[in-house]
Amino acid sequence: MRSLLTIFTFFCTSILMAQKPFVCQGQYFLSLTKNGSNSSGLYEVKISQNGQNINLVPIQNSIGLVLNGMGYRITDNFIYGMDPIRGRLRRIGSDGIAFDLGVPKDLPQGALYYAGDVTPDGRYLLLVSTGTNTPQIVKVDLDDPNFQCTSIPLRDRLVSIVDVAFDPFTGVLYGNDIYNKRLVIVDPVTGNVNIDFPIQPLVDQLGALFSDSFGNLYGYGSVGIGSQDKFVSINKKTGVITPLAEGPPSVGQDGCSCPYTLELQKTVTPQIAYPCTEVIYSFIVSNGSGIARGGIALSDTMPKGLKIKSVIKNPFGGKLTLSDNFIKIEDMNVTVGIDTIKVLVEVAPDALGLYRNQALLTGLPLSLGSYTYSDNPATLIEKDSTDLLIKPLDLTFIKEEYQTCPGGGVLLDATLHGLKYLWSDGDTSSKKWLTSPGTYHLKVSSLCEKKEFTIQLYDDQIALNITKDVVTIELGDEIDLNATYLNSSEKTSFLWSSEKNPEPKCPNCVNTSVIPHNDGYYILTMDAGKDCILKDSLLVRVLKDRSYFAANIISVNGDGNNDRFFLNGKNKAVRGLYLRIYDRWGNLVFNGGEFSFNDESYGWDGLKNGVPVNNGVFVWQAALEYLDGFIQIITGDITVIK
Repeated sequence: MRSLLTIFTFFCTSILMAQKPFVCQGQYFLSLTKNGSNSSGLYEVKISQNGQNINLVPIQNSIGLVLNGMGYRITDNFIYGMDPIRGRLRRIGSDGIAFDLGVPKDLPQGALYYAGDVTPDGRYLLLVSTGTNTPQIVKVDLDDPNFQCTSIPLRDRLVSIVDVAFDPFTGVLYGNDIYNKRLVIVDPVTGNVNIDFPIQPLVDQLGALFSDSFGNLYGYGSVGIGSQDKFVSINKKTGVITPLAEGPPSVGQDGCSCPYTLELQKTVTPQIAYPCTEVIYSFIVSNGSGIARGGIALSDTMPKGLKIKSVIKNPFGGKLTLSDNFIKIEDMNVTVGIDTIKVLVEVAPDALGLYRNQALLTGLPLSLGSYTYSDNPATLIEKDSTDLLIKPLDLTFIKEEYQTCPGGGVLLDATLHGLKYLWSDGDTSSKKWLTSPGTYHLKVSSLCEKKEFTIQLYDDQIALNITKDVVTIELGDEIDLNATYLNSSEKTSFLWSSEKNPEPKCPNCVNTSVIPHNDGYYILTMDAGKDCILKDSLLVRVLKDRSYFAANIISVNGDGNNDRFFLNGKNKAVRGLYLRIYDRWGNLVFNGGEFSFNDESYGWDGLKNGVPVNNGVFVWQAALEYLDGFIQIITGDITVIK
């Protein structure tokens, strides 16, 4: 029995010895489980050269078990994770060998463990359970031989967190809430969940979250309708989730990264420059390894045509070696966090085209890869060159003759990065409002060239005038809209408009006509070209006389005098909708349709069904609709005699 135990112990020790640790270089790792499979594959995430696709470099296509709740442990450079259903702890090395560490002591049973990450100090594998009425935060002590667990309930039960990731600098724990489709922040001490981020309706499940070496948050999962195959960025301030690239589909995945290293980004400002100007290269160094690192060296060889002038910022100290196109800073002390070295570089007079190169950071510990090349953060491609486009200096866009509207001005924008400007009045701005007609002088200079411009500003003879300022009319009257204008441009255009009235017959004509309905302004806008817009207005007052006349007696004796009842009025903007006559008992005697004022042919002739009515008093009612949409109901009485 003792020999069997010895053999078993030796066998387990051999497996442990066979596991090879990773080298922490900011990698992203994905565990993908295909549909129907009981074994995950472990892959390193690589961005394609076009920056649009995800390539997965296999570490092990099948590790022999399902792996979730995974995190990278910086203290030993292994990945730790959970079998989400059986609750068994796994440790995976760079060779893809997965070692079963058993069920952690006091691990809550009956739950599913899909979400997890290792704390930045490497002490705990932190898990967030699902599948029970009481989801919990479970801390697995990776330093304890039995992997002792402590747990606290998740305070918000209306969330379902499918993965989490720590910020390598702040230690803030971010999660993806699949139930509410949004980013959340989990407090691993209290169990509180910050759900103040907006819902991302297109995002279904992000089963893999990870941070990069600069604290940026990414995910892999489902966006929109389809499989879980999208690589996304996650804004930690706004919660907005943006698809970046596409990778292999999966029905289950988990992710982790090793951001606890030194990384280098390189940018240039501006990205487009001109000969004989200066640019600033920024070398952004991130140290997420948890401790200050000494003996670090930065070196960079600029392409021919770029001359290094000086280091304008260096927060890391060290020994500087500088020549025309080479820089090296040795023995730097890089503290924890993110900071930047800035270098001033001059562009040569004959430099043209695309200039690209990378810097090198050396002196890293072997566990962090010994060295790393710079990355251009403007692209998704990893470890790519930083580009500077140098274009010929062309100032022909600065015109030497301008025209302005009456009382207006012209903004002259001569801005090109790296140039100096001097106006005749001493102004050194690249932008200037020319407000008064006259002559202006501008000097534009680079490090090796100077040009002078004489700029004339003319007050162009442009005018617009509506011939009348105020017009008073009766509702229904048509008025003429006439204007005069002055402009030398053949591209002059016009537009009549009004907020309260119908548009004219020809809204784009200088002279037109219209029937206004209401008081208000008609505005004529003239686009005179040369960024010159003129306007003039006409006030229209519309009198609305809604008076009418109705006889109060008719005689139906056939003598041709006062034989019919009808309505009279002078308003041309009215339309009669109906005229109805009732007897004193309310019986309808006459029902007439549409009519016009002063038209007795529509009126009532004192007959009912062709028979004269008896003498007496009758009630009439009429509805009038005016051009402005107003409907007037009027009533009265009429006496019929023979």
